[in-house]
Amino acid sequence: MSWRPGRGSVTSRGEAPRRWWELHLPCRQRRRDVAALLRQIAALTEQVGELSRLARTDPLTGLANRRGWDEQLDRELAQAKRSGRPVSVALLDLDDFKGFNDGHGHQAGDRLLVAAAAAWQGQLRDGDVLCRWGGDEFAALLPDCPEGAAHEIIARVTPTTPSLQSCAAGIAAWDGAETSDQLVGRADAELLKRKRAKLQPGLDPRPPPDSRPA
Repeated sequence: MSWRPGRGSVTSRGEAPRRWWELHLPCRQRRRDVAALLRQIAALTEQVGELSRLARTDPLTGLANRRGWDEQLDRELAQAKRSGRPVSVALLDLDDFKGFNDGHGHQAGDRLLVAAAAAWQGQLRDGDVLCRWGGDEFAALLPDCPEGAAHEIIARVTPTTPSLQSCAAGIAAWDGAETSDQLVGRADAELLKRKRAKLQPGLDPRPPPDSRPA
């Protein structure tokens, strides 16, 4: 390759002479192509993140859904196992939600679910997680929270149920060894006892002493 002074052209063997600024055009084009590719990658990354968020979010209430709950609960139990911190969970279920739907319509039922989610969320602590477990049932993850404190928190939550409705709640504290399914299963059993006690006022809703973690 040689340059001809005063003529502004560059030549290589076997090539026709080219102006010096023509050599910069491919480099500029490559930079533009790389910049466009980086913008596309950034847009795709943002879309993937949004899809991941939507996959873990209940579209009606905006809370975490069952999938998001499972992931957060497993993560919190793993952290609690390392740190020794207590963890409690609570299941909340609207009383006679079917009757409310039948009497007021499904749109009113949806509005009740949204309002209940907002009201209950407002009574939880920073760091607590409320999710829509399914239908009219919700779950609360209470990190760094022993069972006694969990009962105090849920005692603040349940009276805020909107539209003159009520709810029942079942609470269980992690025993440090059980799986997440076992923990939630104990909270669900407690919830069923509470709901039965409302239908049968003479029934003691409290679990037997040996069912509580030591």
